[in-house]
Amino acid sequence: MAAPNPMKVIEVCRVAPTPSSPPYSAAQTSLPITLFDVFWLNMPPLKRLFFYEASYSSTTFSEIVLPKLKHSLSLTLHHYLPLASSLTWPPDSDKPIIQYVEEDDVVSLTIAEFEADFYHLSSNSFREIKEIQPFLPNLPASDT
Repeated sequence: MAAPNPMKVIEVCRVAPTPSSPPYSAAQTSLPITLFDVFWLNMPPLKRLFFYEASYSSTTFSEIVLPKLKHSLSLTLHHYLPLASSLTWPPDSDKPIIQYVEEDDVVSLTIAEFEADFYHLSSNSFREIKEIQPFLPNLPASDT
């Protein structure tokens, strides 16, 4: 019998970079792949976890803190567009590019709470993968 998932997903949303105004518009921006990027092309997508200890009530967090967190992420992504971009290989190019298209590219954000040892999971000590596996996001990957 599988162990119950200790995580309760509060919200899954998509956060887009804050739109820019002309002449700094980034409706579509691309970067070429460098020699340093080539190594990572065959690797599965990197999965990041950020743990925050919240001393707020669920209502305060959902109504006050979370909207500010999303807005802050949106403002930050505006300055780091490659984080919200997609890796693509145009038919007319001899190598892939990192491309940001304003209407399409976003960052997926999952907000969840869990019943586990916060200090153990967020420490710098070694952990078994089975301890953090339930918290890792499912990221789409493709060979094309």
